[in-house]
Amino acid sequence: MEELSLMERFADPALYPALTSAEKLEGGLVTTLVGMGVTFTVLILIWAVIALMTRIINGKKPQQIKEVQTVTASPSVDPPTSVIETGTGPELIAVIMAAIAATEGTAYINNLLVRKISRISGNRPTWGMAGTVDSIESRKF
Repeated sequence: MEELSLMERFADPALYPALTSAEKLEGGLVTTLVGMGVTFTVLILIWAVIALMTRIINGKKPQQIKEVQTVTASPSVDPPTSVIETGTGPELIAVIMAAIAATEGTAYINNLLVRKISRISGNRPTWGMAGTVDSIESRKF
C-alpha cells in the first residue's frame, strides 16, 4: 500500500481525526499559504491585464512639458508681469477676476492684480476641502 502525503490525509475526512495536532497545524498553514499565494498571483495578473488594456485603449500619451510665459497684467509705465502656466490664458484670468468681483464687489477689482495662477495640490476640489474643515470645526468643544 502506498503512503499518503500529509495533504492527502488532511483532505480526506475519514483520515483527518487520526492526524496529530502538529500535522493538522502544518496542513492548515500549507492550505493557507497556497490559498493566499494563488489569490495574490491572480490579483497581480488582473492588475497587469487592466494596465495593458488601459494602455491599448488610451494609447501612450507623450509627457507634456510645461512652458512658462510672461504676460503683462495691466498697461502702465512699469508694467507688472504675471507668470501663467501653459494652458491658462486670458479667458481663465477673466473668469477668476469675474469670480473675485462677484464675491468682493466691483470696487475691489480695480485694485486687483493677478500675479500668478497655480493649482492647489490634491485631487479634491476646494469646496470639498472647505466642507471638511467646516465639519471638523463644528465638532470642536
